[in-house]
This record gives sequence, structure tokens and C-alpha cells, in this order.
Amino acid sequence: MRIAVIGGIGSGKSEVMKIAKERGFFCLSADEINAELLKTPSYIQKIAALFPSAVSNGVVDKGALAKIVFSDRGERKKLNTLAHPEIMRVISKCKESPLVVELPLFIEGGDEAFDEIVYVRAPLFKRISRLKKGREMSVKQAVSRIRSQVPSAVLRAKATIIVDNSHSLSALQERANKTFNQILSKYNDNHSK
Repeated sequence: MRIAVIGGIGSGKSEVMKIAKERGFFCLSADEINAELLKTPSYIQKIAALFPSAVSNGVVDKGALAKIVFSDRGERKKLNTLAHPEIMRVISKCKESPLVVELPLFIEGGDEAFDEIVYVRAPLFKRISRLKKGREMSVKQAVSRIRSQVPSAVLRAKATIIVDNSHSLSALQERANKTFNQILSKYNDNHSK
């Protein structure tokens, strides 16, 4: 069984992933996979071909790359067209089950790769507040980053389960545990037949 955890920046995906790890699920993060890819010479060459100003001496300047892709939707699309298939290739090689994968941006065509898609939602004002505190972004930076992502309505439409994160951390933890109980029950029922 493969479970995707999706949601916009600051929605609480990382907290849901902590619960998954505590529960003993095998977990992967698209961000961590991408960070590893950014150390791979062949991938760096592809980045350099698309964004020459973001690569210097064979190293990707993540800040420069972020500045390019978060200020121009077309540039972001170019990066996603390169990154998403590479990330999905790594995920598809993982044979652990159940597997939980944190996907900050839902990958086009990714819904076929997952049995359950858990969407973590949170109000905009809470997301902005979290980004200000946790990532030291200004309100303007937080709003810009949120607006650069896939709209919440699109993510919600992809979801098989929605986890609301409009309240406290303990409430989120309770909801996440209930969600994983529900998924495990379904998984165990399907495998006992």
C-alpha cells in the first residue's frame, strides 16, 4: 500500500509524517529525494542546461534556483517537468509496504501511484503564521510561496482522505492517528481476503 501525504506549504504535512514514522510506516519525502538528486552529477547537468545561472562549479545554488522558479511560473513548470519524473522513479523503486510519501506538490499523474491520498489542509492565516515563525519568512514571502503552489481546491479534489489542521497540534496528531488507523484497517482487510 502506498499513501501520499499532500498539502500546501505550512499545512502540517511534516507533523503528519512524524506520526506516520512513530507508527512504524516506512516514509519517504519528495523534498529529501530531490535534495539527493541535486547531488547527482547527471541531474545537476540537466539543471544547468535549464537554469545555467543556478549552477556554479558543478553545484546547484538552491537559493538562486528557488529565486528563479518561485518568481516565474514558466520556469517552475520547467523544473517540475524535470524533477517530478525523477522523484517518482525513486518512489516507484521502493518496495516497502505500507509506504507513506510526503509530496509538497502533488505530482502530475501521481494519483495512479498511490492507494490513498491524504490531503492536510489548514487555513491560510495559520499557514502564513507557521511560515513566519518556522521558516522566518515575511508575510509577503509566505503569501508568494503559497500562491506559487498548486491551489488547495486541486489538492482537495485529488484526496481520498482530508485531515483538517485548523486547531492545535494535539488535535492534528489525533486526526492523523485516526487516519492511519483507518488506512491500516482497510489495508489489513484487503490483505486478509
